[in-house]
Amino acid sequence: MVVGCREAEQFMRLLIVDSDRDTVEMLTSWLKTLGHDVQRAYTCERAKSVWLEQGPDVVIVDTTLKDMDALAMCRDMRLKHDALVLVLTDGKDVHDEIRCLESGADDYLRKPFFPGQLLARIRAVSRRARTTLERRPSSIISVGPICIDSMHNEVKIYGKVTRLTPMEGKLLHLLAINANDVCTSEQIVNYVWGYDDNAGEAGLIKAHIRHLRQKVEEDPGNPQYVVTVPGVGYTLICHTDEEDVTHDVIRPLRVVSVRS
Repeated sequence: MVVGCREAEQFMRLLIVDSDRDTVEMLTSWLKTLGHDVQRAYTCERAKSVWLEQGPDVVIVDTTLKDMDALAMCRDMRLKHDALVLVLTDGKDVHDEIRCLESGADDYLRKPFFPGQLLARIRAVSRRARTTLERRPSSIISVGPICIDSMHNEVKIYGKVTRLTPMEGKLLHLLAINANDVCTSEQIVNYVWGYDDNAGEAGLIKAHIRHLRQKVEEDPGNPQYVVTVPGVGYTLICHTDEEDVTHDVIRPLRVVSVRS
């Protein structure tokens, strides 16, 4: 069916953050029928956790959440994983719209609204972002049998294509452009999250490395590509066609000056 194909091409990871559970459940169910991966949260605290774990493409957030300033939460989280932000608000005047947009929201939708209006806004902000990306040169890197498409957040290994979260894509891109060299935790935090202080981020890095291994390694518990260098960081090993990846490959490794 033509409509189904169209929706499949626009597949997105969505996060809905709203304390109105009935509205969230209704929108979640409806958006899932259109083929989207939809996560939900009813508080800012829960939204922060899901945001980091799932790496959404678009976050739909109500400004009336009581446990935290929703706009401040979005600004903070975008430093860790950038996502498009669509704000829902009960505000009735132009000053509220200006406040939301100046706080970094990509778009704005007043309540009440029809579901079709929300979908149109989601598509619009996604289309604008996609147009910006398409103006950039293609970024496809091959490291041995691993082919990383950073623009579309996909990795292909031995012909199998797997979708990555934006954060996983950025991390794998960093390791790929520095293949066979070691990227330290400090360099990873600076490149992927964009800040220098990596205190407390070791567990988060390990979680993303674990997820990457599940997507690129035949045996994630015995990694042959995404390798830990104890006490230093991580490296992506480039195996040539002649190498048997079931055996250890000893190479000289060096810590890199990160290339972007």
